Amino acid sequence: MSKKQKTIEELLEEAFVPEEEQPYRVPKNWVWTYVDTIAQEIKNGTTVKQNKDGLGVKVTRIESVQNNEIDLNRIGYIEEVSSVKEKDYYQPNDIVLSHINSIEHVGKTALIKGSDLPLVHGMNLLKIGLFKEKVAPEYAQYYMRSYQFRKDVRERVNRAVNQVSLNQKNLKTVPIPVAPLNEQKRIAGKIERLLNKMEETKQLIEEAKETFELRRAAILDKAFRGELTNSWRLENQNIEENKSIQVSISNDSTMPYEIPDTWRWSTLKDIAEFKNGYAFKSKDFVDQGIQLIRMGNLYKNKLALERNPVYLPKEYDVKILEKYTIKNGDILLSLTGTKYKRDYGYAVKVDGTDKPLLLNQRILSLKPKRMDEYVFYYLQSSTFRNTFFGFETGGVNQGNVGSKAVESILIPVPPLDEAKEIEKKLVAIFKKETDSLKILHVEEQLETLKQTILSKAFRGELGTNDPSEESAIELLKEVLQDKVK
Repeated sequence: MSKKQKTIEELLEEAFVPEEEQPYRVPKNWVWTYVDTIAQEIKNGTTVKQNKDGLGVKVTRIESVQNNEIDLNRIGYIEEVSSVKEKDYYQPNDIVLSHINSIEHVGKTALIKGSDLPLVHGMNLLKIGLFKEKVAPEYAQYYMRSYQFRKDVRERVNRAVNQVSLNQKNLKTVPIPVAPLNEQKRIAGKIERLLNKMEETKQLIEEAKETFELRRAAILDKAFRGELTNSWRLENQNIEENKSIQVSISNDSTMPYEIPDTWRWSTLKDIAEFKNGYAFKSKDFVDQGIQLIRMGNLYKNKLALERNPVYLPKEYDVKILEKYTIKNGDILLSLTGTKYKRDYGYAVKVDGTDKPLLLNQRILSLKPKRMDEYVFYYLQSSTFRNTFFGFETGGVNQGNVGSKAVESILIPVPPLDEAKEIEKKLVAIFKKETDSLKILHVEEQLETLKQTILSKAFRGELGTNDPSEESAIELLKEVLQDKVK
């Protein structure tokens, strides 16, 4: 005996999110339903073997979803095109969802554009095909970018050691507010206009920051050529030239550039004590204890202790703790990063920390014998960084610079009094620069504003709602009728 087919009214009742489970109130002609209701299909990607050699047809990978779109620089390829089924190809306006990822990134989505095609749906991503004549894809994907959707996704994931996963069954139960179709289009259009204005603002901010960085590099260049203190030297001609620190250079051609007569070229090894980090084992990491400084904590010349902190037990080997404890005044330099990208070699001065820190491998500690600030600023200069990356070795992706190479890098050394004057000038100049840059540090505020826009949009609070429009219930009925055909 065949199972009795449910009526539209019964299906409609099941499609409604019970009032007590609705995340928040929406306009009366909207309705809360589930992702399952509006999706014509939700499917996993093909497992056909991929390559990164550009051979065959393009295929999405887990890292392809970037900034709410498909990054075609982060895709794979399938050489055996005949193994790809027609249903494995994306269609325009399909939604891609990352369902196996870290907890921070699970639930990220992208909307497939015509310019992305032809493109194959790869593994570790779910493809959501909507009833596109009933649900505007842009509207649905904007909602999937909202805090509420991402929160609902995280509540439904299965957790493993280093990643989480969301299966199709759980995704189908995520609530989504559905407005009348014309309202969906108005909402998507208004969100797009508002977010575009925010992107324009962000671009202007980034351009301003780039200008600051160029100005900073130019100031440092002048400082270490003696140009910032030209007037000071004229007023202080009785200052004895610096003879206490110098190295023997075979000929003028080995000097990076000309410096004032009272200055001398020295190697960093001659003016600072060096110490390499220790290869602490990850199996020894604990939840609390002494924080280990890793390369990710040296972020753009700042000590970022909050970035993925790891700890060693306080009861660790005493001799190792004593030898590799970082002290205030130490300058730390990261020695490993991405080859050719210059995303390491950042100098960070440890100052004002009241808790013990440990030095990890591939981080170099420098303790200047004098002129601490002068040396610290030099390690940020383009002269030092260009020389530093001239020693880069490594494989395809990883770049390395050895500690011995750093020790050999030349530094222009002025008389001590002039070094102090340079330090004073740089501190004053960069304080003004830093104060100005604080105004531009609004990335987090912009992200908060984006979420505010999305929150208001899907509550019907962007001024686009027309209460006289036919209820979205009628839209759901049409979707359900299509589903049972």
